[in-house]
Parts: sequence; structure tokens; C-alpha cells
Amino acid sequence: MKKLALAFASFLFLVVPVKADEPPAFAAAISPEQAFEMCRAADVGAAAACALKKCKDAGGDECVVITACDSGWAGLLGISTGEIHFTDAICGAPSEPALMTSLSAYCKGHLPYAKECYLSSIWSPDGKEKQLEKTLDPRKIK
Repeated sequence: MKKLALAFASFLFLVVPVKADEPPAFAAAISPEQAFEMCRAADVGAAAACALKKCKDAGGDECVVITACDSGWAGLLGISTGEIHFTDAICGAPSEPALMTSLSAYCKGHLPYAKECYLSSIWSPDGKEKQLEKTLDPRKIK
């Protein structure tokens, strides 16, 4: 039942209507162990192209877009297994609480391998960054 609820919540992020007056799109691109870059732009295509360019300009050899959304809240999550660490991003959440729930669920979803998750920053739909610098123990997330 929990998996179904999480899948439904994730689906909602994809179907939230975009209002004409909403701020720019968000995209993040990564090249494993080399670069992680984000961009906001007028539309998803431009945001993704910008993030890929910034990733390549930062020295990334194999940059790929890991998330892109027309609008909504976005956040970064670092995940550590004890041996490796990687960064991921989620975007398109309809509210800050929905984003925080999604980031926590994503962290917990990496059990039993994840030892720690690090919430570094979130962005409101208008692009304002809020630094969290919060560590989560995936074993203690309800």
C-alpha cells in the first residue's frame, strides 16, 4: 500500500498544471564523480540544455539530465552507502512539505544500502534557494 501511495504521489508531480504566471523550469545534470549542475530557464528544454552545458563546462565527460520540471519545488539529496556517495535531485513538487516528504521517501527507498542522506538545498518555484544542511538516517525515517 505504501508503494502505491508513493507512486501516486510521484505521478501527481507530473500532472500539476502549469500556470502562465509561474516562474521558470528547473533541470539538473550530472557526470558521475565529476560534476553536478542545475539551471532554471523559461522552459524545460532550455533548463536541461543549460544544465548539460554547465556540467560539460565543469569538466563532466558523460553528463546526463537527472531531473527536469516545468515548475514546482526542487531539492538536492546526497546519499552515502559508506563506500560511495552520489547526489540526486527531485523537482516538480506542488509544495515544500510535499518535496520534503518525497526527499525523505527517496532516501528511505535506498535501504538497506544507504547509511546516510544529506539534504543540502531546496528551491521554491520562484527560484529562491533555502539551504537545509540536514542529515537523515534512512533507518529512522517513518
